[in-house]
Amino acid sequence: MSKELPDIGNLVRHRGPMLLIDRLIEASEIHAVGEVLISEASSFFKPGRGVPAYVGLEYMAQTVATFDGARRVATGEAPAIGFLLGTRRYAATRGYFLAGELLSIRAEMIFNEGGMASFDCTVSVGDEPRASATLNVYRPENGEFASTGNIA
Repeated sequence: MSKELPDIGNLVRHRGPMLLIDRLIEASEIHAVGEVLISEASSFFKPGRGVPAYVGLEYMAQTVATFDGARRVATGEAPAIGFLLGTRRYAATRGYFLAGELLSIRAEMIFNEGGMASFDCTVSVGDEPRASATLNVYRPENGEFASTGNIA
């Protein structure tokens, strides 16, 4: 993949207030890293509190989608729709992501076969992990991850 990463709107099918990831900052054959700056304008923001930590699950899922979108865009394909099948061990260190925090969301592929894949994901602020989970995902179309499998 080229060092110049595409705009987030070209990598995922989400639009408007449901596009929660601000940008893709890193991608390889096995991982992607997205960023989100938490502000009062962030979707799901609760004044005086921030964005509930459970939204981190969707930040992770959309980072997985950017992983697949980047692979597809690199081969001239459009982003595909995928499905979050489930998660294991979602854990957050606190109840909210705070205004002004720059979140880094890392999704690392650990399994990929026949349209199903699994990713270890973390949401961090600086070097401090704030949430983690394993996501299981599925992309039902014929497309494949650039290296070995399927997904979005």
